[in-house]
Amino acid sequence: MRILLIGILTLLLCFPASAGQRLVFGYGGSSLSLGSLKVLEAAYGRMGIEVAGKKLPAARSLALADKGELDGEVNRIAAIERDYPDLIRVDVPINSVEGVVVTNGRTLENTNLETLRTMRVGIKIGNKYAELLTEGFPELTRMPDENKLMQLLLAGRLDALLVDRPWALTQVRTPDGDRLRINESPLAVIPLYHYLHARHAGLVPGITAELRSMRDSGEIDRIQREQGIR
Repeated sequence: MRILLIGILTLLLCFPASAGQRLVFGYGGSSLSLGSLKVLEAAYGRMGIEVAGKKLPAARSLALADKGELDGEVNRIAAIERDYPDLIRVDVPINSVEGVVVTNGRTLENTNLETLRTMRVGIKIGNKYAELLTEGFPELTRMPDENKLMQLLLAGRLDALLVDRPWALTQVRTPDGDRLRINESPLAVIPLYHYLHARHAGLVPGITAELRSMRDSGEIDRIQREQGIR
């Protein structure tokens, strides 16, 4: 019986999904990633495949997707395949993220990496564009929870946070939000892509075609407007 169960699990890992099956993708739970998940629900729905999102910490989600314990990632920046070789990028952007610098009670004259390098900066673990942009910063705090980073910023223990704009906007609407400054222009504007685990390589041409069609028809933009992203 044990050998039979191992054999069944091996088959499930080796063969891609087909019509009528269900795929589970990791995501962080932000409004931006939820908008991307809605796009994927529509695109895979055209292929007869149901999809669902599993909310996880960013770094853990990537690790599980790369191991094949998830079917892929909802949306990530293009650089991740360098460190996660078992994830395949679907080469049609389904969203974009603006990385903004948030400060407490002060507005920066220049929003650039040179200025940021001289400050005590906080970023979220697993936020890959923030990790890449701040690599080598002398006073960098990395935490898995952005809310804890915000507490440090408000307490004066950090000078700035590098975060996604949608999350920054939610913080401006909190009771302490009048103290916060979202410094313009964004430090980075980065396209986001859907990723599949390598065992689903056979799905890549089909989902690429569906997403390209949705992009060209304006459906991706429409879905994201409905989600309040654009």
